[in-house]
Amino acid sequence: MAKNAPSVLIVDDEPLARSRLKALCERTGLFGDTELAGGGREALEKIRQRPPDILLLDVDMPDLSGLKVAEFCLDLARVPEIIFTTAHSNYAVQAFRLEATDYLLKPVKESLLREAVHRAIANRARDEADGTPDIDQRLWVQDGKGVVQLVVPDIEWVEAERDYMRLYLHGRTYLLHQSMRALEGELPASLFVRVHRSIIVRRDCIAEVRREGRKLFVLLRDGTQLPVGPRYADRITAGAQVGRLGGSETVTE
Repeated sequence: MAKNAPSVLIVDDEPLARSRLKALCERTGLFGDTELAGGGREALEKIRQRPPDILLLDVDMPDLSGLKVAEFCLDLARVPEIIFTTAHSNYAVQAFRLEATDYLLKPVKESLLREAVHRAIANRARDEADGTPDIDQRLWVQDGKGVVQLVVPDIEWVEAERDYMRLYLHGRTYLLHQSMRALEGELPASLFVRVHRSIIVRRDCIAEVRREGRKLFVLLRDGTQLPVGPRYADRITAGAQVGRLGGSETVTE
């Protein structure tokens, strides 16, 4: 077993599938504490009691789908790395929109499980790192039939679009084939803030934070209005002042 090995919760309604995944996990030697759940509702109970580092999650379960379990996990203070394990390939887009680390088809191959777990461990290490990000980093993105290199601090905001990220800057948009969670980890937190499950904004592009009823929005300097998800509201309003503008409650920096 590796030092500081991650804990794992294996969720599958089929006993044989659970047993096989447990045996695979033990054979890799990459995991610490291993727990099993026979369905989505049992998984939620175990996650509430003790969130695992990694979740090996079946999708199609009779009591509660793996996609619903993943949605629940996204609201946790510390989101587990989610690796879907399923016999169905048609859920892949939904899985990656829920920020899954990987999507493995049954029967799960040990080599692919190892790759997914190493990726999950790297993600957690990156999230917990306390280093200073490189603000001059570059990204290669699609542009027509070719690719172009973008300077990260030039990006104004990002929106998830199926299994791509659409980057907005200088009046143009570019597509990047990457998950929202992975991209968030690459963007300097000193420059960018996530305001919604599917939206990241460069901090200095925000002109106002506006509340209309129960809904919260950010208003960018170019007039673009973007929704703020309840889970991300504290990131936006921390340290801000509340005022009034045009009859709507606003929050300004």
